[in-house]
Amino acid sequence: AAEALALAAKAGLDVNQMYDIVTGAAGNSWMFGDRGQRMIDNPNDDVRSALAIFVKDLDIVYSEAKRLQAPVPLAACALQQFISGASLGLSKQDDSSVVKVYETLTGVSVSESSKESTAKEGDDVGDL
Repeated sequence: AAEALALAAKAGLDVNQMYDIVTGAAGNSWMFGDRGQRMIDNPNDDVRSALAIFVKDLDIVYSEAKRLQAPVPLAACALQQFISGASLGLSKQDDSSVVKVYETLTGVSVSESSKESTAKEGDDVGDL
């Protein structure tokens, strides 16, 4: 969710519209719907699941996979992004704050870009 929303924000797309498109499509997931909305809403004080829990849990997955010699490249990449979030001081914030890793790298805020819709008439999905 963080990667997709940050890419949309960097591209100047309406992140609310992109969120609506993804959550209504086959590519939706419960995590995208839940965490994506929190990333857009920017809940600084509403911690439902701390980022540090994702670091702990993904490290367990990674360590077990290493022990079993089973590659988990996506989990390994996700772990690194959550560790990056922890290094930014986000460990006790909601896990959706991992979006701040991408915002730091791209220089564009997902929640702020959601308030600055650049959509124009004719920009609806399916319009040519």
